[in-house]
Amino acid sequence: MAGDISYGELETGMSVDQLNIDIGQSNNVGFNYFHNKFGMPYDFLLKSSISSGHSLFVAVKGSDQLLGFARFEKISDETEKTYKGKTNIVNYSIHLLRSIEVHPAHRHVGIGRLLFAISVNNLKTNVITMPDNQGAARFFKDKLKFKCLNPNNNGLSSRYKDYLILPYPRAKNMLKTMAVNYPRMVLPELIGSYESLKFRDNMGKSISKGDIREFQALFQNSKELLDNKLMSELDSFIKRFDI
Repeated sequence: MAGDISYGELETGMSVDQLNIDIGQSNNVGFNYFHNKFGMPYDFLLKSSISSGHSLFVAVKGSDQLLGFARFEKISDETEKTYKGKTNIVNYSIHLLRSIEVHPAHRHVGIGRLLFAISVNNLKTNVITMPDNQGAARFFKDKLKFKCLNPNNNGLSSRYKDYLILPYPRAKNMLKTMAVNYPRMVLPELIGSYESLKFRDNMGKSISKGDIREFQALFQNSKELLDNKLMSELDSFIKRFDI
């Protein structure tokens, strides 16, 4: 969850049926890329992705309003090596980002980047993609930090020579980078709780042990996304209370 927007993976076609998908029309702003380019209904597109074994991640406002989606196809498995009884990953898997689209009315506020970062953090994979225009290519290079792919270095066929890649673990670090730069967007419950408690404390109002414990639970669940400065600040605040 990020405020009233939830991010996650859909695993069944029935879950797609529960979505309110706003389709763009002449008198209405909405999802339109696949509808205009391929004449493809969006519910069919999303269900087909799931039935094909692809990973489908979504951003949903409230209970059902679709704000964005990202589709990934696994094209290479990870490889492991065991040495002295310890198994390590030698090469991470590779997923092809087939598409990512955000509702036109909700673009340019970070939803697409956060959706992508959460998806990649969940998949733990290298991601490759082929932008279909120069604007998209700039977005992937400048905002998401993709770079040009050398197929020979990744065990891929030459058909992918013009693709872009975001290698793991750089992909993994994207979510933490966003949390550091935009904590209210990535961790709204934690930051909102902290600011509320701090305000009450500064006003001399009492804070119950239950409130502190709830805040401590949010803090513990978010630690891996916090930078050292904010982590230390929040930890010091909690330690002031006897819980």
